[in-house]
Amino acid sequence: MKRQKLLFATMQAGGGHVATAHAMKQAIEEAYPGQFDMSIADYLDEVGATQLDKRNKDAWRFALRYPVTARLGQRAIDLWPQLSIRIQRLIVQEFAELAAQHIEKEHPDIIISNYGLVSTGLALAKKRYHLDVPVITFATETHNICAYWADPWADHVIVPNNDLKQQLVRMGMPEDKLSVVGYPVQQSFLYPKQKEEARRILDLPSGFTCLLSLGGEGVATKSEQMLNTLLDIPGLDNIIVICGRNQDLKDNLEAQGNPRLQVKGFVTNMADYIAASDLVIGKAGPASVYETLAVGRPMIITSYAGLNELGVLDFVVDKGLGAYARSAKDLKAHLEFYIQHPEQLERVRKRCKKLKLAKQTRSMGDALVRFANQDKVKTQRRYPVSKQVPLLSQV
Repeated sequence: MKRQKLLFATMQAGGGHVATAHAMKQAIEEAYPGQFDMSIADYLDEVGATQLDKRNKDAWRFALRYPVTARLGQRAIDLWPQLSIRIQRLIVQEFAELAAQHIEKEHPDIIISNYGLVSTGLALAKKRYHLDVPVITFATETHNICAYWADPWADHVIVPNNDLKQQLVRMGMPEDKLSVVGYPVQQSFLYPKQKEEARRILDLPSGFTCLLSLGGEGVATKSEQMLNTLLDIPGLDNIIVICGRNQDLKDNLEAQGNPRLQVKGFVTNMADYIAASDLVIGKAGPASVYETLAVGRPMIITSYAGLNELGVLDFVVDKGLGAYARSAKDLKAHLEFYIQHPEQLERVRKRCKKLKLAKQTRSMGDALVRFANQDKVKTQRRYPVSKQVPLLSQV
């Protein structure tokens, strides 16, 4: 029997969108092994929309350096949601044509998009070129969702929680095109190695260890100040610095030759580095925060870009899963607290388990398969589920 082709159309701006695309793919592979032909594409680049792709990636790097621009931009977009969607449709016209050509060539049975601009372009392509491929959107935000996800032409949009669903309804999305499922996390974070095993595999020394994550682009405000603060904290034995794609930063840190610094570039085994650490310091990106919580580590947040990330920050603080360090003084105080009170690490780990991120991830995989199986031959789930995931609304 020919396997259905599932295409995950994403955007490699930072790492969060690609991470959740992999998480959804892995959730399906885990429960329905070998039953789908799945691929992940950096979709603007994949179809040849190179100028739009470059503009978006450059804009994201700029927003990371100057976060106020991201916040003001979201406020402007959210002020008139449907006007913003119309403007977005104008921006993606060339991409829509290229996407239609790509779809006609590759013939995917279903497309799962997790980037707002891509979803709008695919919705426009379907309407303009009469394509019959179903497109399902996963909105990767967990709080304070932006209006660029609210295109009423979209086939169907999955959101992590009911608050986001209601926000999109107020922005003009038809309620029957929305489903609440959860937030997916990659398998390596859901089932991490034990701390000592991870340290042995990574050849890391023992002692209290923190991980400073600068994101996929290796761009973070106050990074030099943060490092100087960390190096000044007694009892902090090891500092792992993940520089992402920022090779200049990696080279500069390595040149210091500080034995307490473990400097890494872009890594594909982030779960192992988190597992080897006692806590994580970084930006309030939804994917990176939820990956940290899946492993069961506290998150000390030092910055946030858009308003969606402000919601993530508030969630972490309100639920007792970490802290917000507004300044170097705050960062020092929070770290010293965990160093002096190691029992708090176990308390946070237990709170993280209550989030049931593995269950949310399985629910996402089941929901996507149910969508793919509408009016098609049913697939067989490897593991039985005690409670059925509601069938997505017909579109």
